[in-house]
Amino acid sequence: MRIVPLFVLLVLAACQSAPPVAAPSTPLNGTAWLAADIDGRGLGAGTYATLVFNGRRVVGSSGCNRFSGALQVNTTQLQARDIAVTRMQCAPELMKEEASFLHALQAARFHSIEGGLLTLFDDAGTTRLRLVHLSRPDAAGTPDAGFIGPKFTRGPPPQ
Repeated sequence: MRIVPLFVLLVLAACQSAPPVAAPSTPLNGTAWLAADIDGRGLGAGTYATLVFNGRRVVGSSGCNRFSGALQVNTTQLQARDIAVTRMQCAPELMKEEASFLHALQAARFHSIEGGLLTLFDDAGTTRLRLVHLSRPDAAGTPDAGFIGPKFTRGPPPQ
């Protein structure tokens, strides 16, 4: 009979969930960026790739498709991994730009913010992406909430 209460206690202890892990506190959390340069060659006409940081996730538009992935970020380091991308087909030039953007994002390991410019570097210190900050129109209501998803998808951001 003493085993039953012990068994019940063990079952209840196993059912408890782990405490939530707080989102990393970095200057990138809750911000959105628009690609201005990929691998030092600028952007093709009509390319509007975005990057949105949501705690431990990165989401955005790669020009044609939307993407989402896991994110490890701290003061200077950054790594996006396990990136999932929708599968819409666009013009060949845009698909090439999209592939370049995603490849550069996955190669990035370090970041630097100067003014409204975010620069992502690979392990060798080569600049892979330069992005300009996008202001969030609804930030006044919930400044710490971050972005829910890729608010800026396809086309130029609102002015």
